[in-house]
Amino acid sequence: MGAFAGFLVRLIGYAVALGIAARIAAWYWVQLGLDGSIELQPFHDVGVEVLVIAPLALALIGFGAQRQVAFFIAAFLIGAALTAPLACARFAGT
Repeated sequence: MGAFAGFLVRLIGYAVALGIAARIAAWYWVQLGLDGSIELQPFHDVGVEVLVIAPLALALIGFGAQRQVAFFIAAFLIGAALTAPLACARFAGT
């Protein structure tokens, strides 16, 4: 497989994985009633921004010896995205 084809496969894989996590997190955000909170909106905006930009960065560094680092970062971002709405709801008292 060529270098560009490998990059595209990594990009699509990371985009799908992080996109699914972003959609689940957005669903939690709405179900927990956090979408009406002005104070928490910047956290949500930054989180979505990171999940949109991260696949490109992960695909660029995710080859060779750095593949495990990219997988770790992707897993960390997925975990953070899925637990952030729950933590925000807990701290906001909703």
